[in-house]
Amino acid sequence: MKNRRWDPYTRQCLSDCFELFSDAVSTVEEAMRYYSAKRFDDANVQISSVMDAATTCEDGFEEKGGAVSPLTKRNNDTFQLSAVVLSVMHMVQAGSG
Repeated sequence: MKNRRWDPYTRQCLSDCFELFSDAVSTVEEAMRYYSAKRFDDANVQISSVMDAATTCEDGFEEKGGAVSPLTKRNNDTFQLSAVVLSVMHMVQAGSG
């Protein structure tokens, strides 16, 4: 594996993304607790915030022209997976009402 040296801007963006996704882990755990308690609206808010984290991470790299996010695939995957979770929760909520 080649040793990558990131420029200061990219390092700061990566640090910001690390913080965003570190918070996202506890957010998903909280969403699972809400889901188990059938508090679907609260679970929805939590999962939506994970989607926001992925978007915010990616947007950070785009603020500086020419900066390229090494996390684009992961951010897109996180966003898509969160969208699937929201869709499933919506179907469960609709079926339980």
